[in-house]
Amino acid sequence: MFKVVGLYKNFDEVKVLKNINLEINKGERIVIIGPSGSGKSTFLRCLNGLETVTKGKVYFENKDISKKDGRETLKKCGMVFQSFNLFENQTVLQNITLAPIKNKLFDKRIAKKKAMELLDKIHLKEKANVYPSDLSGGQKQRVAIIRALIMNPDVLLFDEPTSALDAEMIEEVLELMKEVAKTGMTMIVVTHELGFAKEFATRVIFMNEGKIIEDGAPDEIFNHPKTERLQTFLGKIKKV
Repeated sequence: MFKVVGLYKNFDEVKVLKNINLEINKGERIVIIGPSGSGKSTFLRCLNGLETVTKGKVYFENKDISKKDGRETLKKCGMVFQSFNLFENQTVLQNITLAPIKNKLFDKRIAKKKAMELLDKIHLKEKANVYPSDLSGGQKQRVAIIRALIMNPDVLLFDEPTSALDAEMIEEVLELMKEVAKTGMTMIVVTHELGFAKEFATRVIFMNEGKIIEDGAPDEIFNHPKTERLQTFLGKIKKV
């Protein structure tokens, strides 16, 4: 699904990503962990074209997304942000239906029907006509996930989806992500929730200073780390 070859990303003189090489297959649930500033979110944004690469190639479904003819493919790549990114001047229903209507995926009637069905599944149907300011953080993030799902993506990317939430709201978002995973959706998640990563991921990637340091099954990463850097990272997390 994704193939990343020799990826570098610089912001002026700052080298954020350094020679990333990676393949992600359909149906995988990838969790990316690592200290703050290691390049995790930037890497995610390079995968869906929000950041242009400085050097290297990113292929999505065999198309080079750095080229204009590959950009259309990115409509199949959904993104959920840590800060929700809902439109505050639009209702929940309008937030969910805007993209599928604008992109002519569905007409207005079908888009509304599908949106209400999805809202019903996450027990927020009664919130369809309220504005984001009337929602809790957990509700906002669940709406953001539904907004991505209605576009029928082939893959969903999550950039620290629980980092802006209170502790009591985190679980409801993680549970929804687990439900989405049961459908076989390919998912790539940047998170600091290591307990969730152990349970959810089919594969875990540890990044540090713009590089992939380790890449393996959850048991390998969390119970048998190979590098001293990952051992140190996990040791500090356990003490928190």
